[in-house]
Amino acid sequence: MKALIEKRCKLMAELDAMDEKLGEGIETRNVSQEDINAMNQKLKEVKEIDAQIEQQKETRNLKNTKEMKVEEKMETRAMLLEGKEVEIREVGMTTVSGAIKTTNGELVQKAKTTHKILEKARIMPVNGKSIVPVQKTAVDKLVPVAELSEYTKKAVEVGTVDLRPNKYGVVVPVSEELLEQASFDVEQFVREEGQRAIENTIAGKIVETLEGATKGSVARETEGVLTYQDVCNLYFGLKQEYRANGVFVMNDNHLRALMGLVGADGQPILQRDITSEFGYKLFGKEIILENDATKMYFADMNKAVVCGVGSTATVKRSDDVMFLVGAVAFKVVVSVDVQPAIEDALVFMA
Repeated sequence: MKALIEKRCKLMAELDAMDEKLGEGIETRNVSQEDINAMNQKLKEVKEIDAQIEQQKETRNLKNTKEMKVEEKMETRAMLLEGKEVEIREVGMTTVSGAIKTTNGELVQKAKTTHKILEKARIMPVNGKSIVPVQKTAVDKLVPVAELSEYTKKAVEVGTVDLRPNKYGVVVPVSEELLEQASFDVEQFVREEGQRAIENTIAGKIVETLEGATKGSVARETEGVLTYQDVCNLYFGLKQEYRANGVFVMNDNHLRALMGLVGADGQPILQRDITSEFGYKLFGKEIILENDATKMYFADMNKAVVCGVGSTATVKRSDDVMFLVGAVAFKVVVSVDVQPAIEDALVFMA
């Protein structure tokens, strides 16, 4: 770059001299086309040099950024191995594409997860206790302007959900042989294992919250037997405004029972769906398998529950836990809470 800058300075000096000469020529009306062409050629060379300088600056900035990221990763690795507590921001509900993205304060989940229920639930980033507003009803029709104020007071109901996250932890073991390898990315390994454990915990807490629901029970026509009419009753048991985004949550036994059911037309009630991993839908709605669920649910998960997840997780090395098996443990801790939101957004069948 130094050579380019020196060349540019030399060209600019020549251009100044040419400009002065042309100025004198204009006054005496003695300007040749050759002088003008020569000056334009010099200007073209200066622009080309400017482009080369900018390109080299961009390359240097990219190189510096890459080196800084490598240094930061090495620093995090060193801190983990020294037993210092480290915050990993990407651990939690990552999206959503490997990093946390926020829309209206809510985490958008786009990353692949083993629990489909996480893609449907409302998940909020929290730092301590949080009061989350929940709009239970909305204005659904036009009314005369003179009546609008009073109608809105009656029609719109707003509530709150009190999130009080508790700390949950998991131990991620890593063999001493792996830690001795400089090429082993211990931070990435702990992040992935911690992420899996966090997802399992949140999914379990969501199902636990569903299991605790007391309102919205739909009884079977015959105890211990699942019929087509039972499934219809469950579907229509949910209010119309929540059915649009409703999903079925069930375990393997429920799914096995549905396999043998047919509708009034004699066709199986499960529809093939090549776009989903399982490959079937029920009444056009997605089926989510969670084997911790003891009941069959139909719910708008975004309205039925609210999840609070810490925006960061803390990671710290612990040599005592796995000492006897020749491994080092890393403790991952994150805050989680799940609370019911709108009771009418959920129905279930035991």
